[in-house]
Amino acid sequence: MEFLLKLDLGKTMPSTGKKVGIVGGGPAGLSAAKELLQLGHEVHVYDMMPEAGGLLLFGIPDYRIDKGRVREAIRRLKDLGVVFYLNTNVGKDVPFAEITKRYDAVLIATGAWENNRIDVAGENLDGIYYALDYVVNHNLLKLGYSNTKSPKIYGHVAVIGGGLTAVDACQILLQNRVESVTLIYRRGKVHAPARRKNIENLEASGVKMLEYTQPTEFLGELERVKMIKAVKTRIVEDREHSRFDLKIVPNSEHLIPADSVLLAVGLNPSIPKMSNTCIKVVEEYRTNIEKVFIAGDALLGPSYTGFALRSGREAAKHIHKFLNEKG
Repeated sequence: MEFLLKLDLGKTMPSTGKKVGIVGGGPAGLSAAKELLQLGHEVHVYDMMPEAGGLLLFGIPDYRIDKGRVREAIRRLKDLGVVFYLNTNVGKDVPFAEITKRYDAVLIATGAWENNRIDVAGENLDGIYYALDYVVNHNLLKLGYSNTKSPKIYGHVAVIGGGLTAVDACQILLQNRVESVTLIYRRGKVHAPARRKNIENLEASGVKMLEYTQPTEFLGELERVKMIKAVKTRIVEDREHSRFDLKIVPNSEHLIPADSVLLAVGLNPSIPKMSNTCIKVVEEYRTNIEKVFIAGDALLGPSYTGFALRSGREAAKHIHKFLNEKG
């Protein structure tokens, strides 16, 4: 966030008279807003949450980020002229086509909030939730938004996945003192996107790690999950195609107790819908709609904050060039 805090209007270019709308107030949207402001453009940011910040505030626990600094950076952007429209879901509350009419250029910086399903039988049972939703609800409550509804998580909890969202969900579960937490990942901890050290820290805190384990069915009782049917897996080298494949170990089916389940099996970009038009990326930071650009996780898929910040800055430069060419 230091990049956002280093904003000096004394180095800002004269006003261009151009207005840019940014859909999404996460790291990519905020860094683009800062860059565009310094390039002399008027900037309006739309965000679906009660505060700007995106996953910086609502998707990452306190132990991984200083949220006071995030809020300070956003306050500074407001003070220097960036206009924020909060609790506004573009595509639902406001049609995306309307946003494109209001501005000389539009940046989609909506991140990756769409949860992947695991696609096995029983996934719709009560007690099975998405880990990102659980983390976001937890952070909303911590930030003072007490009208949010948290899922009913209790007993033996299984978290399925190997990324940072899975790790963060486990950390919050430990704070909430559920009966037990089991992290299930179809590969080994050495392959986990969250990195081996983070998982080993979880194990030291009391989380049970089941490596090379893949759920095949959720079993319920009175419509709520009670067991996970799973198989063991192994990594097999495919030398012909220079890759490693995941194979199921024969006769390895077993049951795992679970009163609650959190799914953290990947996220997809959250690109707004536009009637009669499918928004697609056609080249670096540009979409198939002439004045609409894209950056951050909406472009890259789930990534680290640093990538999203850099992507927002680069997208802002492309927007500036586009506006100059348009005169």
